[in-house]
Amino acid sequence: NENEYVMKCIMRSLNSARDDIVQVTQIVLEKLTAALFAVAKNPRNPQYNHYMFESIAVLVKAVCSKYPEHTATFEGLLFPPFQTVLQMDVAEFTPYVFQILAQLLEYRADNSGLGEAYSTLLAPLLSPVLWERRGNIPALTRLLLAYLNKGCTEIVQKGHLNGMLGVFQKLISSKASEVSAFDLLGGITQFIPVETLDPMMTNILQILLMRLQQGKTARYVRLVTGYFAQFIGQYGAEKLFGLLNGIQPGLHMMLLGQVWMPRLKDDPPVRMEAKIQIVGLTKLICETPSLLADANGQQIWIKSLIAVAMILTSQETYFGATGANDVDQDVEISYDPSMSRLHFASRTPLDPFSEINNLARTFGTALGQLRASNGATVHSLMQQGQGVEPKAFATLQGILSKVGL
Repeated sequence: NENEYVMKCIMRSLNSARDDIVQVTQIVLEKLTAALFAVAKNPRNPQYNHYMFESIAVLVKAVCSKYPEHTATFEGLLFPPFQTVLQMDVAEFTPYVFQILAQLLEYRADNSGLGEAYSTLLAPLLSPVLWERRGNIPALTRLLLAYLNKGCTEIVQKGHLNGMLGVFQKLISSKASEVSAFDLLGGITQFIPVETLDPMMTNILQILLMRLQQGKTARYVRLVTGYFAQFIGQYGAEKLFGLLNGIQPGLHMMLLGQVWMPRLKDDPPVRMEAKIQIVGLTKLICETPSLLADANGQQIWIKSLIAVAMILTSQETYFGATGANDVDQDVEISYDPSMSRLHFASRTPLDPFSEINNLARTFGTALGQLRASNGATVHSLMQQGQGVEPKAFATLQGILSKVGL
């Protein structure tokens, strides 16, 4: 009986039960997987199917978020029906399956590896045919990010990194999937060791620059400059400059002056990207001596400082992200034909700089250290910046004073 109202009631009941559901998890999950087997043969009611997968996601979230050791039990119960769905190629169900597989993997204890089931599944996930179906792309991308987070060592050792980069190259070739491409590239950069990634970076940057040259849209500029900020935040500006100038001498100054700085002025970042930009710009401003060496570099330095002041003082920035918080009972959850997103399997975006909590203090401390070593030059350039944006700089000074800087 595919009664969507009954399944929605089950979903709501499970979400209300929270911790109380632990004792009967296996019984409930077996009932839900039996329902999944039954409808997989002939999916007819998309609302019923959506609530069924939401119910499974509720169970995973309620139990594994507090008891990660139970993820192995869930894997044992869910992998058989999920593998059946994937083998049958039930198009309506595969995005749901990939989301819950990602959710489970994210809850695995750190340093526990991927486990045999996930290790076996990885190679098929990199098959180009899976990525042809647009509905799969967001969920598959999230699943690969979970693999990178929990098993980057195994990915490198078993030679899967090239396959992931192949997926990235496929995704970046289309405007429809470019957001997922940058999500994947950001995860690769965050989790794969730099010594492994180094030989591949020139090719990656060439791909990004080719797309920038061929299809420069506001969204693509936002994505590529966000990636530059992440890379600099992790490895420093001089490393990125060296890679860019190896492609074309002076390329770093052209991108800074004609792409990155104008974008920050015209399209200010918000939420997680605002944090990533501040971290990257802090290193660009405070740990890049070559920018202070000539007049062109100093102009970029001033524009970068103005950008930091504007982002840190904007009322609209709101650092952080929405995501995997507890869900209000009144939130309406239903099937959306344009995107099979599971509400109870959602998570916050990955934060490559989760160790940094106070951005104003981090920036102020780094700027103070730079002033100690380059006092006269930095003071002069800051005065020039203050002349351009006096209100933002006054507010920034107030923010820095509050953190004792």
